[in-house]
Amino acid sequence: MIYQKILLPISGKTRGEKARKALDKAVKLINGELILLHAMEPLPKIVGGEAHAELLREAREEATKLMATAIEFIKGSGMPYRIRLEEGTPAETIVHVAHEEHCDLIVMFTDGHDELSDVLLGSTTERVLRNSDIPLLAIRK
Repeated sequence: MIYQKILLPISGKTRGEKARKALDKAVKLINGELILLHAMEPLPKIVGGEAHAELLREAREEATKLMATAIEFIKGSGMPYRIRLEEGTPAETIVHVAHEEHCDLIVMFTDGHDELSDVLLGSTTERVLRNSDIPLLAIRK
């Protein structure tokens, strides 16, 4: 099946070879637009004004660095793409953006349970799967 719009979340765990593996799968499934998303953890509400703006700028710069490999690969393929940098918890942000963008598929890299919180709460991929009605392709290591 070929999809018109695919959402590919990029995190600190989805870099380099992992990002390339997920992109390889997405490129084979799309005949439209790829949306790269990085969900930045929300900044504390007690930080405001100039300090908040500076922290947000730094978070955006870091997100751009995280996405560099994916952007380079996509530019080489000639595939249309957009980048979204959103502030919010990862799973909820992924589901929200996928619906807002009317995506046909979400492609995520997963390497199972990394931390105790993953075991107790489920990984980000599991939380997206449980909370979205959009098909999800989970790419393992």
